Amino acid sequence: MTTDETIKQRLEEHKLEERHGSKLGPFIQDIVYGGNDGIVTTFAVVAGTVGADLPHYVVIILGLANLVADGTSMGTGSYLAIKSEMDHFEKLRKEEMDEIEEIPEIEKEEVREAYERKGFTGKDLDSVVDIITSDKDVWADVMMAEEHGMIRDSGGHPVVHGLMTFSSFLVFGSIPLLPYLLRLEADSRFTIAIWSTFGALAILGLTRSIVTKERIFRGPIEIVTVGALGAFVAYGIGVLLRDIADIAM
Repeated sequence: MTTDETIKQRLEEHKLEERHGSKLGPFIQDIVYGGNDGIVTTFAVVAGTVGADLPHYVVIILGLANLVADGTSMGTGSYLAIKSEMDHFEKLRKEEMDEIEEIPEIEKEEVREAYERKGFTGKDLDSVVDIITSDKDVWADVMMAEEHGMIRDSGGHPVVHGLMTFSSFLVFGSIPLLPYLLRLEADSRFTIAIWSTFGALAILGLTRSIVTKERIFRGPIEIVTVGALGAFVAYGIGVLLRDIADIAM
């Protein structure tokens, strides 16, 4: 086997390694975004209704409504955000292609300036500019990156990202509601819901740390802290509204 063939074989083996991240890596933002929002907003419903001293069936009705409605809203919002970003990219790229056709000398000079800033000089600079501008598609992609700070996202599948956000919201968001859905002892439901919420936040944080392979301990603590803040605020608002209602009656 030649040296070039050996290097290519090693390259293929290198690509198969997981050191560059998990397969869930492109979706970790959707998982954390949907999961955290699902946990906090569902617990907000639970804490708010308990704080307002409402019947347990109200918790179930509002909790399920929150899971379906907010989960759908989160999923479609993720889809629309990514789709809009992709449409914006394509619009700008079309404008760059038009400029390459209409004022190629100006666009070529912009490439030259961009690579001068990277440290290219003399013949090396001339060569890299000539190579890039010899292919209009490559030229346009370079201009998108250098002028607009944008690259085409090969993993940008809006539908998949939307479904991941919705699924994460549904799965993690259902956890604070389980004590009420399982009809546990009335006196222990809210206590179990609190611990379930902290557990769900910890699992979400651990999931993020495992996927990103960073901040194994800090990740869960960070998410639990942020989520707990939202949970305490929700319960406080519920108690406050109950007191206001009592005064008004």
